[in-house]
Amino acid sequence: MRKFTAGGVPMAAEDHGGQGRDVLLLHGGGRTRRDWDAFAGLLVGEGFHPVSMDLRGHGESGRAPWSWREVLTDVAAVAEGYGLRRPMIIGHSLGGMVAALWAKEHPECPLAVNLDGHGNPTRPDQFHGLEDSAERACREMTAFLAEMGRGLPESFLQVMREIDALDLFAVYRGARCPLLVVSGDSSAFAGMFPEHLVPAWDAYCLWTRRQLESATRTSASVREASMPTGHDPHLEDPQALLHLLVGQLRRLDQGEWSR
Repeated sequence: MRKFTAGGVPMAAEDHGGQGRDVLLLHGGGRTRRDWDAFAGLLVGEGFHPVSMDLRGHGESGRAPWSWREVLTDVAAVAEGYGLRRPMIIGHSLGGMVAALWAKEHPECPLAVNLDGHGNPTRPDQFHGLEDSAERACREMTAFLAEMGRGLPESFLQVMREIDALDLFAVYRGARCPLLVVSGDSSAFAGMFPEHLVPAWDAYCLWTRRQLESATRTSASVREASMPTGHDPHLEDPQALLHLLVGQLRRLDQGEWSR
């Protein structure tokens, strides 16, 4: 493990070895770089050079206020510190949103991947098909999420507020390098909601799918894929995820990405 400093914040990162294409791995909210250990081993075996890092406020990295701009600076500092050349960026959940933002800022990136990082249902317009009851669904969902967040550190709640304020689909449409958005099975999340909120969750998932389909039609840089896993494809079926990524890279190398 090595530490780098970005804007005065120490960033912890780990080189998993290997040769070939550089890959930078970004974990989800409340997780650490250790989430990637098994998948990084598969990447090494497939001829990649993976590096994982703890995002600010997570793991062994320093505590600091969360902003997307500062986090992108953190990622760039780790990439530069390890001498990574045009690294592929793979992020899960919160890290996937960072990967999407990286795609908007770095046209030289060969591929950015967002693994099931779709944000939270906190606006009435996100509940597709519930037009007459969208306001109520939004209030009830927001109240439920707020109750789940009770007792969590303010630093984590700040991250949630930043997620809620981010127009992720505008980020997708602004991608300047190839961006792959991978979705897990949304029904895996339904069990966490009380029964009366399941229709609202389903409506949100439908809205997300429609928005993602629109983004792929609008931008030749964006592609979507799905996996029959829950929220953690890199943990639940890392071999299938590796197969998916290798296949997508092959399409890129053959010039078939935007077809």
